[in-house]
Amino acid sequence: MKIRSKINLLVGFLSLVACSIGGLSVYAINKYQAHTVALDAVADRARYGETLNRLVTAVVMEARGVYAAKDMAAAGKFAEGIITNLDAMSALLKEWKPRVPAHQAAAFDNIEKRFAEFRAFRTETARLGREVGPQEASVQGNNEANRENRKAYQGEIDAVVKGDLKDLDAIKSEIDAFGQFIFLVVALVTVTGVGAGTIIGLYVGSKQLSAPILNVSAVMKSVAEGNLEATIPYLDRKDEIGEMAAAVEIFKRNGLEVRRMNAQEAAMRTKSDDLQAGMADVVGAAAQGDFSRRITKDYGDDNLNRFAKTINDLL
Repeated sequence: MKIRSKINLLVGFLSLVACSIGGLSVYAINKYQAHTVALDAVADRARYGETLNRLVTAVVMEARGVYAAKDMAAAGKFAEGIITNLDAMSALLKEWKPRVPAHQAAAFDNIEKRFAEFRAFRTETARLGREVGPQEASVQGNNEANRENRKAYQGEIDAVVKGDLKDLDAIKSEIDAFGQFIFLVVALVTVTGVGAGTIIGLYVGSKQLSAPILNVSAVMKSVAEGNLEATIPYLDRKDEIGEMAAAVEIFKRNGLEVRRMNAQEAAMRTKSDDLQAGMADVVGAAAQGDFSRRITKDYGDDNLNRFAKTINDLL
């Protein structure tokens, strides 16, 4: 595998780790957003219940004002407060109803039915206080049976609110558990991915690139300095390091060939010098009238031996 491919694989791996972390982050954000929407919805329902309870209490307090009024004019002010709070309760129930989950539908229907009764009863209390008198209104509303009925109504509201608060706690627990889970997953992916990428990067950089290049460079320098016996490493590699090693091997072979040729040329020069010395010896003897001297040495080369025979034949 080429060095470029190894580097691309490393970059691809680190990119995969980064994409995984990014994907987990997007997933976590979407999940948190969904939990937040659910949390807001439950919190709104609980707020509706608490507000409805406060309005019931407000109606009761206004009714007590009617009971304690000295005349119809004074009772009318409190009666107006009763009607205002009843209208607020009606508006609140209309806003609350579309947000009620399926498992609370039956309980909410009971709250609506109770409210219809509560409204009819307290509207009558307001009418009596304004049109008949505070005493008649007190007889109608200020009794134990009515108080028990109102407590039961508020108990039903409280039950729904408790259910919402229970759902609220469950969602908060889910958010906490999910937060811990996603933190561990992101931390694990980050540590594992970065750790693995670091190990792979160090391995590729040191074992696959830096060390081989330094080794090939050292051998190249040694060969350039004349050490043609040096062993060339990484010749079996199929990447750029292998190509560098192959180039050094060719350089080494060329050097060995030049050395061989130089050695052969030196040997030939020595033999030629020896032949010239022998020829000078026999020619010098012939010049003095001695034609018996001959070149008898075998020079191990056909051309030199042929030249020596020609000299001998000439003598």
